[in-house]
Amino acid sequence: MASIALPFALRGLDGLVTVERVVNDDPRRWGYDVLGRFPADQAEGFPVVRASVGYPAEGYRSAMGWIQLVYHGEDPENPEVLVDLPPQHADAGTPYAFWGFCPSFFDAPSTRQADIHWVADAFLATSPDALMTRTVMPVCGFRWGYATTRKPPVLSPLERVGAEAWDRARAALIERCPGWEFLEADEAFGV
Repeated sequence: MASIALPFALRGLDGLVTVERVVNDDPRRWGYDVLGRFPADQAEGFPVVRASVGYPAEGYRSAMGWIQLVYHGEDPENPEVLVDLPPQHADAGTPYAFWGFCPSFFDAPSTRQADIHWVADAFLATSPDALMTRTVMPVCGFRWGYATTRKPPVLSPLERVGAEAWDRARAALIERCPGWEFLEADEAFGV
């Protein structure tokens, strides 16, 4: 298991995101058997990532969400960019994969394609007014991923990301989520 801790400050309070990554050696444990026609055995050897938010505020002060952008393809220098959403949210126009009060993050990707480089930047974010507007302010973020250049897949290390990663993500988010405003990292990002 690999893990990192991401301290952050929001609304005058200190918080902590704890991120853990394990190798998927039991796809059934992680729910692959409930994904319909998705072949569960395909996920073996790929990463499973979970993040939890520790933050002392309650109610609307703790309203946050997780945004994840995936950069993937055979050429890591020219990847396809994807705002990663659950399939049922694909046309919802939201940037958030997960949203709630101190929300958890979970992802367990896999592919049958060889020679794929898959890198994800996941950001905990909120709105300055909690949930009244479609304004997104980054709180903290991390990078993770894998490559299918050999079997089992090569897992990337977990690492904290900062303003540069958010700026890259922001450009894609502005294009793909036109009904939302994405604040610049230097306005809010507590790295």
